[in-house]
Amino acid sequence: MPKEQKAKPQKKIAAIPMPKRPGTSWNMFFREHMERVKASGRPVVPTVEGAVAAELWKNLSAEEKQVYQDRYKVSFENFKQQTKDRLQELSPAEYKLENQRRQALRDSGKKGLPSLKDPNAPKRPLSNFFLYAKHLRESGKYTDMSLKDQSKAFASAWATLPDAEKSKYTERNRIAMEAYKIEKAAYDAQI
Repeated sequence: MPKEQKAKPQKKIAAIPMPKRPGTSWNMFFREHMERVKASGRPVVPTVEGAVAAELWKNLSAEEKQVYQDRYKVSFENFKQQTKDRLQELSPAEYKLENQRRQALRDSGKKGLPSLKDPNAPKRPLSNFFLYAKHLRESGKYTDMSLKDQSKAFASAWATLPDAEKSKYTERNRIAMEAYKIEKAAYDAQI
């Protein structure tokens, strides 16, 4: 009887280096606490020091905690900007590779790992209806309505629009779609 062949494990795809997310205000406080303990020369027992630090954190005043929260906010804004800059630097091939890696992780059960969206990729043009809705929105006639009411008004206006008017938006969409296909093909060629 022939042996069953095992499926070859897929090669792991290395993650693209990205900026490291900063620790929370509590993490900043805890790191400082651990550095103070190490500097004092006492033996460091993480479980004990974790409980001590938690008690100290709980007893901090709102102003003292605010200092750490402000530091975290600044660190997080820097992190977001660095991440945005890093994503701008990636090539289409790197986006594809990273998204394949993320998909493999999702397939293996990892949750909360979305695909990256390339900000340099060409954007798909608006459909006929959305071109019309954009035109109506820019007219200023619907500014006092809620978004839900605007959507209903646009849908009913589109339904009653004569075919001759609809064809203008269809033609604009067709031209934009042709330009998009050319841009998309050039973009895909970079991969």
